[in-house]
Amino acid sequence: MFEKKWFRWLLWGIILVVGWIPPAGATEIPDSFFHSLEGYKPVYILNSWFLNHEGSDQGFENQELAIQFSLKKRIINCLYFGYSHKAFWQIYDHANSRPFREQNYNPELFLEFQDLWGADRVQVGLFEHESNGDRARYDASGNPVNRSRTWDRTYLYLQKNVVPWLTFSLKSWIVISPREKEYRAYFDDNPDMQQYLGSGELGLVVDLFRASLALMLRRGWLAGTETVRTEVRIPFSSFLDSEDNGNALYLQAFSGYGDSLIDYNRRITRFAAGISFR
Repeated sequence: MFEKKWFRWLLWGIILVVGWIPPAGATEIPDSFFHSLEGYKPVYILNSWFLNHEGSDQGFENQELAIQFSLKKRIINCLYFGYSHKAFWQIYDHANSRPFREQNYNPELFLEFQDLWGADRVQVGLFEHESNGDRARYDASGNPVNRSRTWDRTYLYLQKNVVPWLTFSLKSWIVISPREKEYRAYFDDNPDMQQYLGSGELGLVVDLFRASLALMLRRGWLAGTETVRTEVRIPFSSFLDSEDNGNALYLQAFSGYGDSLIDYNRRITRFAAGISFR
């Protein structure tokens, strides 16, 4: 079973072995830390609107900022550390000092390969953690409400460029959150996570001229848990007929489950528009 302690020790053993093997013929002076960081998932700041009053249903504004940044750092050879952070900022809620409604922390260790198994890019997620760093809160009546959300996964990610303008991807995962009494966060906080988020997701990216359209499809184990996310990126350079500097108009539409960890079991429909960076 993946929950056994021996599996975790074996996993860390593999990480240490791979991580400490020096690359053959490495004689160059390494870049500084910040120069060696690479972009990972999309980086953006968006104005977001709940379309079915999902914000006010929970006592929040129906308009907020959605912010994401993400980077990865090669440790050695094909071993990487990645970190992504999503924040949902209620900047329009002046009466309550503009609180952050939700934040999701997502560190991971993975192996990355090019041109493997017939795919252009392959990632083997050795360990991926995602949580919102929250805890039990109390409602107006003084009753405890558990807002902690967390899970740990291993995964396999495959990406294939079918034609120059069309790319497919697949990510499949296994939850490895331990069941021991001292590590029961997953089973206490969100034991039905996969009922809504399932075991994987499909991706599709279409490049049209300078713009791109990205589509993500996912389905949980329960009927009616289909999730769709659509993202459109249009570089500002296409409006100005200049060289692309990485900044772009970014549009995002989401309908389904797992937009944030706190909403993993609540259907969210929203639209967002703003700027992405590369």
